[in-house]
Amino acid sequence: MNQEKTVGHTYTIQLRFSGDRLEPSEISARLNLIPSHASHQLQNPLITRKQRPYWAYNGQGELGFEPEWVCLEDGLEFLLKILNSRKAEIISLALEFEGAWWCGHFQSSFDGGPTMSPKLLTEIGSYGLPLSIDHYFCDDQELE
Repeated sequence: MNQEKTVGHTYTIQLRFSGDRLEPSEISARLNLIPSHASHQLQNPLITRKQRPYWAYNGQGELGFEPEWVCLEDGLEFLLKILNSRKAEIISLALEFEGAWWCGHFQSSFDGGPTMSPKLLTEIGSYGLPLSIDHYFCDDQELE
């Protein structure tokens, strides 16, 4: 582990792509990965809010996968290790669709938060995708 567990903080990590013309099966085929989450364009006339198709991958099923990480850097390094051999295709996809490294930060306290090393930030940046960290406040019991 790269940093000590900060009590009251957990993280989820995904590589995400979205776009009006995105077809999740195309992303899966190009990256040779099964998504952890995917959605097609909804064609339900009763739904007024349009949801764009998206594809997301978090490494589920891979050795060392954790649904929630106690260290953001560990989770990102895990995902980067899996995706490294697909880097050129990820960069290509980022030119066609909106992509991001998405991180959920779930916290029950306001003492601290995520940190990342310069080496990790450089590697993430080399993919040409933004890093998005969404923060959620929750009870201590929800983080256990």
